[in-house]
Amino acid sequence: MSQAPISLRYQAAPHNGAAVLRSLFAARPAQVPADQQAICFDAHWQGAQADAQRLARYREICGLPDTGTLPLLYLHAMAMPLHMAIMSHARFPLRLLGLVHWSNQMESLRHIANGEALDMHCTLDGIQSTERGQSFAIRTTLHQQGQVAWRETSTFLSPLARGKSGKRPTPDGSEPDWGPPIAQWAVAGDAGRRFAGPSGDWNPIHVSALTARLFGYPRAIAHGMFSAARCLAVLQNHLPSDAPLALDLRFKRPLLIPGQVALHTAQDAGATRFVLNVQPQGEPHIDGALRLL
Repeated sequence: MSQAPISLRYQAAPHNGAAVLRSLFAARPAQVPADQQAICFDAHWQGAQADAQRLARYREICGLPDTGTLPLLYLHAMAMPLHMAIMSHARFPLRLLGLVHWSNQMESLRHIANGEALDMHCTLDGIQSTERGQSFAIRTTLHQQGQVAWRETSTFLSPLARGKSGKRPTPDGSEPDWGPPIAQWAVAGDAGRRFAGPSGDWNPIHVSALTARLFGYPRAIAHGMFSAARCLAVLQNHLPSDAPLALDLRFKRPLLIPGQVALHTAQDAGATRFVLNVQPQGEPHIDGALRLL
């Protein structure tokens, strides 16, 4: 049974640096007992507005033009302070280090101008146990004058220790014939540090090889949302900048940086499916689907 939500209210973007730092080293478990899984949060940021300098840096790093409207995935970056206010809260029970951004579904119902002020609302409604670990979803909605302009569901996983989780699911045969890549590019070794500022995601696995090695990676790994934004820079090239869109993302395997990637697409039931593969092995880093609403 769900508990009464913990209410958080902000008139400006919350500054979570100190709380996040404390949370990184707090003695929280990776899996929590059933009596702690009913935790709920309800967070509001009234008058949420993009920071012009961070927005310009985000566009530069992701290769996005300034169309006068906010990029689809930048709105996720705007929501990060509220997400972190929830996950770094003293009553949030799961360990922050080791959390995996598992998937993301979002809908952009209308274009949002660069300087437009909106009301942001984030909710978390409990933690669920799965065969891979414990997961939770943060649902974010942006309103303008009472109308929904954009919404997303970000799902996170606190994985079981290696050797305790279930087997990876076998492919279901639904993969399309991807064909040759439509684009290929190199990802620089400092991409994580450069993206961390405008995105607000300073997870140490992204920012340097030294800090990534502390968590078992031989080098830093790219932000999944950075890779997705680079994909959208290609996929949205021929779409109207104000087109209502739906985007589904799944984060598969880490991309060690520096590295090389190749983007493949296929049309499927009115959507553009895509996969970004790590080169030269061709393992999927992220996959997803983009469609017009």
